Amino acid sequence: MSTDELLAQYEATADEEAFVEAKTLYEQALAESPDDADLHMNYGYLLECHARNQLRQAVTHYEWAIELSPTEVNAHYHLIGARAGLREPEIPIALYERRLAAAPHDLDAHRLLAAAYLAGHEYEKARRVIDTGLALSPNDAQLIENRGDVRAGTSDPDGALADWRSSRELDPEQLSSLYSSAFLLEREGRMKEAMEAWQTIIDWSEARGFSRDTVWPKQELERLRRKLANATHEPPAN
Repeated sequence: MSTDELLAQYEATADEEAFVEAKTLYEQALAESPDDADLHMNYGYLLECHARNQLRQAVTHYEWAIELSPTEVNAHYHLIGARAGLREPEIPIALYERRLAAAPHDLDAHRLLAAAYLAGHEYEKARRVIDTGLALSPNDAQLIENRGDVRAGTSDPDGALADWRSSRELDPEQLSSLYSSAFLLEREGRMKEAMEAWQTIIDWSEARGFSRDTVWPKQELERLRRKLANATHEPPAN
């Protein structure tokens, strides 16, 4: 079969053998014709279909994990992320809206619904849930971090960075706010501060012997160093 026929077959059936064969043929074709836009488009779509199918499998396993261990929250957060990747944020939103309605004093219910709203870019709804949760527990590190996520998504970078700093002071073992800070600082053009955030992540991981966790942060730090060097040596605009 041709690449297009294999793509159509995989899209319709999710047959893994069709995917593997199509992937091999597309890669061979691209090696021969690297400037063929249609090949890039179709190969990209093949990979997208495969990623969606893999995400659906992940959702199934997260749901099983939740059913088997309902009080373990990590699977809930992974479920929210996977559903967002499938462009289905409304499904976990509805799930955690029901959970919070049934248990309005449950902090995890507030945290999960806030995360679901954030994944769906429902920033004002997330803000309201976060505020309600913080009224119950004013120093909750996760909710304060989520409030920073809201501020980052609503054009308040300084407010976001302040919340992420506060969250980390409350829970120094949590690095997610530092990653968020590094990305936001780069988007804001504050390159040296972004590099400092990456260096803090590296130092934290190395101090605990987590050498593998430093590989990507070191790559990001080096990328920013090159980016800053290139910007410094650019000729002035006329």
